[in-house]
Amino acid sequence: MEDLRQSSVQECLSRLSIAESPSDAVLAWTSLQGRHSDLVGFVCLESYKRSALPLSIKKYTKSPIEYLVPYFETHHIYFLEDELLSDMFDSKEIKFGIDYTLMFDTNIASYINRLVRGEPLGKLQPKIITLVDEILNDDLNFDSLFYMVENVKDLLHLVESGGMSKMSFWKSLNKDFRNNLISLQLFSSIDCKEYKKNCNPKPVFSYREAAKRAIDFSYDFYMSKAGKEHLVEFLIIQRLILLQLIGMVRIQLSSNRNAKNKMIEYFDYIHEVVGAYFDRESIVAHKYFLDRKNVEIFHKIQKGRGTIRLLKQLDNIAWDMASPRFMEKLIVAMNGIGEGRYFIPMFISFDKKLRNLLSLYPVKGAVYSKSESTLLPIPKINTMEYFRHHGCDKKLEYLYSEPIKSERMARGKPTRKSVHKLIKQEYSILRKLLTA
Repeated sequence: MEDLRQSSVQECLSRLSIAESPSDAVLAWTSLQGRHSDLVGFVCLESYKRSALPLSIKKYTKSPIEYLVPYFETHHIYFLEDELLSDMFDSKEIKFGIDYTLMFDTNIASYINRLVRGEPLGKLQPKIITLVDEILNDDLNFDSLFYMVENVKDLLHLVESGGMSKMSFWKSLNKDFRNNLISLQLFSSIDCKEYKKNCNPKPVFSYREAAKRAIDFSYDFYMSKAGKEHLVEFLIIQRLILLQLIGMVRIQLSSNRNAKNKMIEYFDYIHEVVGAYFDRESIVAHKYFLDRKNVEIFHKIQKGRGTIRLLKQLDNIAWDMASPRFMEKLIVAMNGIGEGRYFIPMFISFDKKLRNLLSLYPVKGAVYSKSESTLLPIPKINTMEYFRHHGCDKKLEYLYSEPIKSERMARGKPTRKSVHKLIKQEYSILRKLLTA
C-alpha cells in the first residue's frame, strides 16, 4: 500500500473526490506526473453520461430493479490510467471492454439449488424466476465466490487442519452446502443460447460432472495455500466489522445522549478496543446515532427484546457490510484477467435492509495498485467534512494523529484468536445491557 499512502496520491484522490467532469478527472490524474504508472483509477462523474457497463447488464441498473447492489454509486464511470490516457491522446478515441460479475450470496445460492432440484421457492418464487430468466436470457456473468467466502465461518476447523484428501474434505462438508455447490455448477452450465430459443434450462453438465467440478473447486478454494491465506485475512476483516457493530449497538442503546457524544465514545472504542479505523462503519455508526431509523437492519435490536440469536444476527450484518470489501478485492484481482480491461462487480440481494445499509456509504470512485493488489475507495461523502459538520472532527483528527496511530500499530496485527477474544468480551457487555 506504499504507493497509495504517498502524499501526491492522497492529493490526487482528494481532487478526484470533487471532480465533476472528465477534464477535472484528467487534471487530477496528471498531477501525479507519470510517477505512478502502476495505479488505476475509477471515478463517477456528474457530467459524464456514458455507461461503463455492457448493454446486457446496463438495463438492470435502472429503477425499479430491486435486487442489484452496485459497488459504485452510478454506472457512469470514467477510467484513469497512464497507459490509457496516453493512448487516448494519441488516437483521440479508444475502445476497450469492461468485465463485470453479479455476486451471489448464501440466500441466492440456496434459491438456485431449490430451482435446479425442482423444489418450491416460497413467496419469493416470482422474483427468483424473473431473476433467473434474466440471467439466462441475457447470458449475464455471475459468480458464487462471496457465497464461498461467507461459509468459511463454518469450515475453519477444516481449513486450519490441513492434510485432508479431496474426498475426505468434501464428505466433511454440510450436505446442504454440497448440494448448493453442485447445483451452482449445473446452473452455470446451462446453454443460454438454447434457453433463449426454447426456454428450456437444460444443463450441459451431467450431475456427476457437476459434482466433480464442485469438489475440485471447493477443495482448491478452501484448502490451497493461497486460498487459506486470503480466507483467513478476509475473515479477520469481517470479525473486526462485527466487533465494531457490537460496540455501535451498545453505545446507541446505553444512553440517550446526542449523536455527537455517542460518536466520540465510538471513536474511543475504535482506538481502545478495535484498534483499526474503518471509514464506512464510522459513517454508518454516526447515521445510526442520529436516528435509529436510518439503519433499518438494526431496527429489531432493542433493550428488553432478548438476546436469542443476537450474535448470529450481528454476524450476518457484518458479512453484509463486508461485501463491498470483497468487491474491492475482485476489482483488483480481476485486473487484466477477465474479458475486459477493467472489472466492475455488483451484488445481488432481495434484502431491502441490506440495500439500505450499503447505500449509506455511496462510493464515487477508487484507485488501486496493480502490483500491490491494494485499493482505496473514494467515498461520495467527504468524511472529515461530514464529521466537521457534526462537530466530531477534532476527535477524528486525534484518532488519525501520528502518536495515536503509532500506539495502535504497536499492539501488532490482529489475529483471528485475538479478535475472537475481544468479540466475546464486548458481546458479554452488550448482553448484560440488553437484559438489564
